Amino acid sequence: MPSFTIQDKNIFRINRSMTIILDHDEINLEYDLKDGEYSILIFNDHEGNVVLNETGKIESSYVKINMLQLDRYDLKQNTKIDVMKGSELSVNTTYLGVAHKDIVYDLYNAQSDSSVDIYNNIVCLDQAEFSLDCIGTIVKDAKRSKCHQSSHCLTIDEPKKARVLPVLNIDENDVEASHSLAAGTIDEEILFYMNSRGLNKKQSLELILRSYLMPGDNYYDSFEEGKQVQEKAIRKVEEICSM
Repeated sequence: MPSFTIQDKNIFRINRSMTIILDHDEINLEYDLKDGEYSILIFNDHEGNVVLNETGKIESSYVKINMLQLDRYDLKQNTKIDVMKGSELSVNTTYLGVAHKDIVYDLYNAQSDSSVDIYNNIVCLDQAEFSLDCIGTIVKDAKRSKCHQSSHCLTIDEPKKARVLPVLNIDENDVEASHSLAAGTIDEEILFYMNSRGLNKKQSLELILRSYLMPGDNYYDSFEEGKQVQEKAIRKVEEICSM
């Protein structure tokens, strides 16, 4: 089982950005980040089922974690991160619901003046079994802390399961906290319009998925392997649409 400790040293300390490409069936990522600003892009490129465990602590830092999961295999993910005094964690996720995916985010405002934001973007296709628990906890005495969650889930055809559960555990009064969840299906009029313009179902689905799931080109520019990830992501969406 590969294990990686993501620390504030070496080349990561110089350029403040890192691309992590998942290519094993079970991976442990441990964050130990201090005194800086960091941006991390995680992309699943493993041709098979994956178990991903993320743990760690963020101190006196601003950290942005970008999760891009567009594979057609099973995924089991458990993420638990403590955000310490004066630190900020921003998590942006993109999940394509195909096969069985079971995801838990357990994010802690562990000390005062800490901030946690998580934004989840999800598309569930036919016969998918997708489950996401998004848990934000502000502990006692973590005064002036902020915890905000936002999730968007789009279903196409008939997934077996499309479950997104936002949870806030608040044990302190002097805080800010919120969560929102929007869920819906593709408007049939949009598909009809695209068909009337000469696009078949596969082409229409690919355009919809790319517009909904794929970040803009500028998203990848700050990462050393960003363009490589972008090309792989486009290819994965194309493969899903041709299934």
